[in-house]
Amino acid sequence: IEANRKARIREQQEYAAFLKRVETGVIQPEDETNLREVEQVALGMQEKSRVMRDLGQTQSPENAHRLLLNMDYWDQSVNPYPIRMKLPTSNPEDLLPSLPDEQRVDLTHLTAYAIDDAGSRDPDDAISLDGSRLWVHIADVAALVPPDSPADLEARARGASLYLPQGTVTMLPSQATQTLGLGLHETSPALSFGLELRSDGSVNLVDIVASWVRVKRLNYEAAETQLKTEALHGLYQAVQQFAERRQANGAIELNLPEVKVRVADGQVVISPLRPLESRTLVREAMLMTGEAVARFAQQENLPLLYSTQEAPDEISDLTSLSGMFAQRRMLKRSQLRGTPASHAGLGLDVYAQTTSPLRRYADLVVHQQLRAYLAGDRLLDESEVLARVGAAEAISGSVRQAERLSNKHWTLVFLDRQRHWSGEAVLVEKMHRRGRVLIPDLDLETVVPLSQELPLDAKLSVRLKGIDLPLLQASFQIQSIEEGLVGKG
Repeated sequence: IEANRKARIREQQEYAAFLKRVETGVIQPEDETNLREVEQVALGMQEKSRVMRDLGQTQSPENAHRLLLNMDYWDQSVNPYPIRMKLPTSNPEDLLPSLPDEQRVDLTHLTAYAIDDAGSRDPDDAISLDGSRLWVHIADVAALVPPDSPADLEARARGASLYLPQGTVTMLPSQATQTLGLGLHETSPALSFGLELRSDGSVNLVDIVASWVRVKRLNYEAAETQLKTEALHGLYQAVQQFAERRQANGAIELNLPEVKVRVADGQVVISPLRPLESRTLVREAMLMTGEAVARFAQQENLPLLYSTQEAPDEISDLTSLSGMFAQRRMLKRSQLRGTPASHAGLGLDVYAQTTSPLRRYADLVVHQQLRAYLAGDRLLDESEVLARVGAAEAISGSVRQAERLSNKHWTLVFLDRQRHWSGEAVLVEKMHRRGRVLIPDLDLETVVPLSQELPLDAKLSVRLKGIDLPLLQASFQIQSIEEGLVGKG
């Protein structure tokens, strides 16, 4: 009894000493056990912490994050958001069979281009031109991942690949990309869509085949320099009529600044994504495929999920950054439905996401249905399709949010490492004595105090004042007001 009493007293004394060390910000290796519960709160894995309670701190993930940073138990490289969103942080195990031995159409005589961002490791689409026919080749994922297989169930639980600045957590095992990635081998297996573009810009799906293709990989910048060559120029011309039809049908184009945030060797690199014509080429070809597949599914009574979006109640001035910023807020959420309906934002009467089965589960289900149709196998009915994609979409919303929060986390880390950062901002919204500005070079929105009346789209020079990493907040100060407006004319 006496030994137990002394042990309890010793434990209380050690805990009191630990709390004093926490308050001074100097901890010892033996403190890890007590700090583990604080870490669990910071990661959203539990709600309460005895340590935080005894320190008199409000128990929240943000406060726990701050406490761990102050004690150097965590550093800025710890990105808590994927775990807070209950997302897996490692790739799935390799659960895939070998590629089945089946007949495929040989399309290797066509030069197919897989155009993507530099450093992309999962090329899943490519395009080629055969006379008047545009071919869009998509990684044949359903050949390895049939419905209800172990890999399918795992992909359904993940919803989509998670793209983080520090790396990618894939929806499918790495073996899927190694086997199916377009251009990673001399020839690649694909599900190829033959499209014919009519004079009015509409698209007709004339062929769907399992194929072998020979793919040349290009990044967007390299493709931009080759758009005048015969092959790529012909492809670009083929999609232009389609793009014009979408515009005439009310498509909403928001050319807001975009950046790519990545972490390389511990350094944060933020690269603006320029609005290249090569990006337009790929985007339009993928949208053409989605529309053509949706119309094909309607004609053949093929149960499929359609991506839909209602028209916004109001259309802003899209010739200015402030107008596009306001329009983005007024856009209604896109939805997946079992019955076809228009997608107002894309300017399409019907559309189905089809071209990213390595990365999005909804696209994989479309491929599974198309493969079953071509083989004469049993199709999933509408309720089965809805149940599968509904489960995946519930998760993929968390995936997209974790990506946004992670990008902002690393952007603030970048700023914290450049304490004297300054740059250009654009006023996109006015509030009482304050203004919301957009910093194009960082794709970052923030609120600054306004000491005078300014017009929307005024160009401002701003300087970093400070950041609060746990709260994902950065504060800036206006240094000067530049002449002219952004995005007019």
